Amino acid sequence: MKTLLAIWLLLCPLPLLADLSQLEYLTEHYPPYNYQEEGKAAGLAVEILKLVWQQSGTPEQPIRVVPWARGYYLLTQKPNVVLFSTARTAVRDPLFKWACPIGYSEIVLLALAKRNLTLTDESTLHAYTYSAVRFDVSEQLLLNRGLDDTRIMPANRLSQALRMLLSGRVDLVAAGALAAQQAMQELKVDPTLFHRAYTLSAETLCYAFNQSVNDETVNQFQQALTKVLASEQYQPLYKRFFP
Repeated sequence: MKTLLAIWLLLCPLPLLADLSQLEYLTEHYPPYNYQEEGKAAGLAVEILKLVWQQSGTPEQPIRVVPWARGYYLLTQKPNVVLFSTARTAVRDPLFKWACPIGYSEIVLLALAKRNLTLTDESTLHAYTYSAVRFDVSEQLLLNRGLDDTRIMPANRLSQALRMLLSGRVDLVAAGALAAQQAMQELKVDPTLFHRAYTLSAETLCYAFNQSVNDETVNQFQQALTKVLASEQYQPLYKRFFP
């Protein structure tokens, strides 16, 4: 019996223990929550993370800015990875461990204003073509609603998806409303060229942890995050990025 137990323990993988200084922190371009500025990660979520480290007595750690598809892949495959800001959807919820909230994201469908296109309900989704950032929550929400994947043209960046819309290659772009505004500024295009045709969802933005991360580590992070959000430092910080 002891021999069988020893074999079973060897075959069953154990969760990897980690503390906040042993985690690998990844983020993407999603201003004002997270973005790259002068070669370094910046944004509200980055500043909150630095306060979490302070609150937990953790030395400041490296933060790597990567394309969303790359970050999401590493989150699913690599031990001890943390990815932010990640929308916590019903489908994603059991896949990762979470510390929340960083903020909230409204996921919308944008059309060209000149088309005056408005969707009345989800049954009309199947009549159109879309672009969305690959592996982004907006793409996943479309697929979760049963949309044929051949109707979705994936983009590496939201600015690329908006270019597809402007050129007439797709009917609609699925994106976070705030991220879409930022992408329009990057492209230097008039926001009045676009029209919100439908609201898909509103999701909580969080720090997402690979399943290998020990529960105690995630709980330690969540406790520090909760204290940061309740502290006197948070409101001035929020107004700095959302004036």
